[in-house]
Amino acid sequence: MREREETGAKAGAKAGENAGAQPNPFPGELSAGLPAEPAESGHRVSIVLVEDDDGHATLVERNLRRSGVSNGFLRFRDGQEALDYFFGTPGADTLAASNYPSREELANFVVLLDLRMPRVDGFEVLRRLKADPVTASVPVIVLTTTDDPREIERCYELGCNVYITKPVEYDAFIEAVRRLGFFLQVVKLPPGHRFVRP
Repeated sequence: MREREETGAKAGAKAGENAGAQPNPFPGELSAGLPAEPAESGHRVSIVLVEDDDGHATLVERNLRRSGVSNGFLRFRDGQEALDYFFGTPGADTLAASNYPSREELANFVVLLDLRMPRVDGFEVLRRLKADPVTASVPVIVLTTTDDPREIERCYELGCNVYITKPVEYDAFIEAVRRLGFFLQVVKLPPGHRFVRP
């Protein structure tokens, strides 16, 4: 917990750097410093971030932007919000349904998933995403503070595609996120990859 507080506090202290960012069209989504670009033949990848720590979420978005990732960001503040969005009844009066774009608008997206979250943790979100045929092929990158070998093994057993440990030290955290950004710029997904439930 101390690890999260240290990096999160520094992120909050530096939040003013992004004060000139454009307003966000979706209330629940992180504010975007650059406009989102449409998906093109699997070359553009949008980011779905499931992260409860506001400081970490700000750092992740800002530094992915700086590394050149220019597509949209959709953020959920805990695992329950993510599950409501992906698996809730369409049109239901839930937080996820009212504050976010429709699931059908998602295309060529990657999930960045924290593990330690209130209500529903990242393990359960990962399990549900990989167990459902509609979302099983969605790339999931676990981005978390723990480097416990048992938890890493569990995530891969549940089907995560990549596991990244957030460094505790601020500058190392920034560098790790920027490297992730470079990786996301070259990721290829099948053309027309969409979230479509029959």
